[in-house]
Amino acid sequence: MDRLWGAAVAVLLIAIIFLLMWRGWQRRVRRDATGMSVAQDAAADFGDILGTWTGLYVSTSERLNVLERVAAPGLAFRAQGRIVLAEQGLVFDLRGEQPTLIPLDNLDGVTTTNLTIDKVVERGGLTVIDWRLDTTDGSREVSSFFRLSTAERNSLISALQNVRNSQQKETS
Repeated sequence: MDRLWGAAVAVLLIAIIFLLMWRGWQRRVRRDATGMSVAQDAAADFGDILGTWTGLYVSTSERLNVLERVAAPGLAFRAQGRIVLAEQGLVFDLRGEQPTLIPLDNLDGVTTTNLTIDKVVERGGLTVIDWRLDTTDGSREVSSFFRLSTAERNSLISALQNVRNSQQKETS
């Protein structure tokens, strides 16, 4: 009988821990959902497409705190997907999610790294897109991490740097 009580208490504690984890995730999703520019469907018109790259979306986290995952709509879970550079901005079109549009003005840069919140790879194996997530309280600096082939990574970095350079020339 003592074992039954011990097992019941252990199961109850595990259930409470999972409930608290679920509530914490839901709170994070609600926090990050404000201000996101999520496209209505995959066929949305983003203007002329300047380039498309395919790979694994790993995560989005706060730029200065890479252990703080962003759970915004379309960005909460790892997935295969496409990165589309269009006139309207950069679109993350991930399998099973609504496409996420990041306006070109919100892009801050692109680099490479070898680690993020739950992934470690060879040096330069992750492509990092730095951008600003507009919220009702201002904007948050975030980074999105993708695992792309070497050719895709180099092509994406080149295209984003060209877009940023042309934006800077237009504002000068």
